[in-house]
Amino acid sequence: MDIQFIDPVPDVLEEVKNVTGKGIEFIAKENLTTYAALKMARKDMPSHLIYYKKEHDEIINHLIVHECGHLFRIFKCPENQRLMPYSDQQIKYKALKTIENEIMALTDILSEDQIAQIIDIWYNGLVRQVTNLPPDIMIEKWIYDQFPALRPLQVKSLKKQHSESMAGLTETTHKVTPHTILFASNVMNYAFFKIIGLHVGQNFVREYSSTRYIGKGKELSSITERNYTDSHEGDNIMIDKWAAFVNISGWFKWRGFEDIPPNYLQTG
Repeated sequence: MDIQFIDPVPDVLEEVKNVTGKGIEFIAKENLTTYAALKMARKDMPSHLIYYKKEHDEIINHLIVHECGHLFRIFKCPENQRLMPYSDQQIKYKALKTIENEIMALTDILSEDQIAQIIDIWYNGLVRQVTNLPPDIMIEKWIYDQFPALRPLQVKSLKKQHSESMAGLTETTHKVTPHTILFASNVMNYAFFKIIGLHVGQNFVREYSSTRYIGKGKELSSITERNYTDSHEGDNIMIDKWAAFVNISGWFKWRGFEDIPPNYLQTG
């Protein structure tokens, strides 16, 4: 393995074994959209898996600890209360049916073939966003508070994530994305970056100051700060609150952790 761990990563990996009863196997994989991605072990898997790009920089240490944070949150929850979001073709069809008019309006700009090619990207991306950003807030706070040595890499990693999210504010993206998806995505990004920015001492929301997302974004961040219970169950409650707030309730459902296929919305 060609990852150079820095403290406190080895200790966090050891704690994963203590909490979950299984270690982490690292597997190099090049077709990732990030430096590292986690597949949590089900009962029939000998270990958790973290896929990583061979070409990466030091922020992979922050990303590994972040993924371990997801493991801690789920495995510290009683087994019968571990729920995971999922979707299928029927759920996706019903969700996209609610924005059919918005999708059809894009045929003036995009061909039907182009829309067919990116519709899964729209849908899967938004579902992944709404089901990940709330727990990500709590994990990033935990990292900042518990591991001061990681703070420089954490900020660097968050800045990279922030830079990538700015694509949602471009005129090109506005022209080729259904309004419901674009609005929900940017409002959620604002809430995430406002809360995390305040916690780590960074202004990540300057670019939103003259956008139409700032009002709802502030409202969502306020709801989140006031009502979050710091636990796996609290994550799922907040995920549902976020989905309702941006009008995408019903775009996913909940299922027991062991009932989710291991390859669902995962890498590898």
